[in-house]
Amino acid sequence: MSGLPNTRTLHLTPLSPVHLGTDEDYTPTQYVIEDDALFEFDHRALTALPATDRAVLMRILEGRPQPRMLKQVQAYFFERRDRLIPEAVNVVKVCAGVATLYRARVGRAANVESGGREVHNRLEIERAAYDPADRRLYVPGSGLKGAIRTALLDRRNAGAPLPPDLRGDRHASRKLQERLFGYSMRELHKDPMRLVQVGDCRWYGPDDLNSAEILFAVNRAKRPAARHGRETASRAERGGLYQLLECLAPFRVRAFRGTLTVIDVGAVAGHPKLPQRRFGFADIAAACNAFYRPLFDDELRRLHERGLLDAEWRRTVTGLLDDPALRRRFETGQAFLVRVGRHSGAESVTLNGVRSIRIKQGQGRPPAWEPAARTWWLAAAEEHDQAHLIPFGWVLAELGDDLPPWERAEALVSRDHAEQAAWLRQVRERQRRLGERLRQAREAEAARARAEAERRRREQERAERLARMHPEERLIEQVREQLECDRRAGRKEAGGELNQKRLELLEAALSWDDPELRRRAAELLAETARWLPWAKKRRQEIREKLARLTP
Repeated sequence: MSGLPNTRTLHLTPLSPVHLGTDEDYTPTQYVIEDDALFEFDHRALTALPATDRAVLMRILEGRPQPRMLKQVQAYFFERRDRLIPEAVNVVKVCAGVATLYRARVGRAANVESGGREVHNRLEIERAAYDPADRRLYVPGSGLKGAIRTALLDRRNAGAPLPPDLRGDRHASRKLQERLFGYSMRELHKDPMRLVQVGDCRWYGPDDLNSAEILFAVNRAKRPAARHGRETASRAERGGLYQLLECLAPFRVRAFRGTLTVIDVGAVAGHPKLPQRRFGFADIAAACNAFYRPLFDDELRRLHERGLLDAEWRRTVTGLLDDPALRRRFETGQAFLVRVGRHSGAESVTLNGVRSIRIKQGQGRPPAWEPAARTWWLAAAEEHDQAHLIPFGWVLAELGDDLPPWERAEALVSRDHAEQAAWLRQVRERQRRLGERLRQAREAEAARARAEAERRRREQERAERLARMHPEERLIEQVREQLECDRRAGRKEAGGELNQKRLELLEAALSWDDPELRRRAAELLAETARWLPWAKKRRQEIREKLARLTP
């Protein structure tokens, strides 16, 4: 309808790892890694720790802030991971290399320089955009809109070089966009992208699948460096250059869903305050496919030729895109490729014909400007991998509410879903077991605390009761308590405390004037003798004293 938004559902399938950053990190004081899972926790997890453990943490934090303190805090949480894992607010799958790196470095320095300075252990992991409500990753609409804008600009430019009057202008990129789209900084309302709106694409996949994984980002040269006729590692590889990134997991088929809206201005199309250039759904799909598909095919070809590309991933992604039903959707403008996020490559954010990429030449040398980058940033499961790497950022977008079957994707889901879901079940089961163990430990600790409180209460009552007694009654009571204690313990020691106390009672009772107290003492002494007979060498003496006690 004229003047109203025309909205279509946008379904996304990540074809490769995608990192859309948030300027946030997982730090080793906020997570622990066990096996192939990262468990994120917040300050509330500290309540799972005993008071004595929390006191240890407070003592660490009272020290002077320095690298040593950071390593102590990292080690503190790692050593208590069994108590923290059940309290995790988020779980993310971790590749094998990252798990190994964590175990080797948590709480330690990565290495020590020649001057003795410890190098930071580099365990921060860059987070992807996520929904705080459920910790699921999502694709921000702004990132998708930027990718669509680049494709539409490239289509308008049609491979033309940068106009002569813009060469050397530091604002050349902005001014070229204004010319191609027919607007200016004073007339931003005429930017045709005002009429294109892209909503955030959130997780609509199965609950038992993870939306994220943590990988290495490694730098690899597009052309192998050579010395004396032999291939050598690039400068980045020699320096161990890598990043740790949280990414959308690839092949989560149609798991992310949002909206793509095009405003139809209809009868007021000629209004001077409206953009004079406008794009429909077909224009967007055609531009994206024309711009991104050649980049995709060229990158896969070159990575394969360099021997860097993961063969299984390559077979899977090409098989999915070659599905006849999906090819028809590409041809009819119902499906298109885009590239979004970190390490999408300079070629994916610059226009054909205009492209001029800044190349660092090393310290003391001015940068060079070339039509293509010299290196790739690639996703890896191992830091030094050279043969199983995957490019970042590739996403398949589909338009429509009821999507038709996609047979090859459905076969992939049926093959991999069970394995992926089993991983999450195992992780949750580990959390449950540790949680049950923690619950039992807490109950035992609470029972011990109650027992100790009850012991202190009884001891206090006893002390108060004894304090109210006369000295004679107190002495009788102390012997009685010792007799009961020995009976419970099954203890019969001729030279023990019971024997000592009853001898003291006997000697003291002989001087008492109160016949009732003397009688009670005699009865108690007789009771102790039935449990612990008197020593043979003193029996005659004891009998004589007992006779005097109760004449």
